[in-house]
Amino acid sequence: MGLSKTPVALPTMISPLGKACARMDLTAVQDILLKTGYKEEEGADNELSFQEWTQQVRDMLNTKKFGDIAFRDKDFKIAIYYYSKLVAMMSVPSGTVFVRRVLSYLIIGQPELALRDAMQA
Repeated sequence: MGLSKTPVALPTMISPLGKACARMDLTAVQDILLKTGYKEEEGADNELSFQEWTQQVRDMLNTKKFGDIAFRDKDFKIAIYYYSKLVAMMSVPSGTVFVRRVLSYLIIGQPELALRDAMQA
């Protein structure tokens, strides 16, 4: 019938994070991660019963807070320190913590460690 069988490329919608990654704009990626926070993990901190609120849990929350502050302030070596400490403390490591540590490793020039964390995230 004369119709061509050429594949048609469909338009792809790329998220702001995808666009920042495509541009390799680590500053934009950090800004997006800061704005996004821990949305997929919301409520995890608040679902603990009083009996579960132990010193260990408080230590974990403080460690996360110190890592987040360092990440926000672009002190990436300190962020890596606290996020590494947090990963060791958690029974189920947070994907968000791994992603923040990945970006921190990339910014300080340690892509091998970033890849290791990315695979775990």
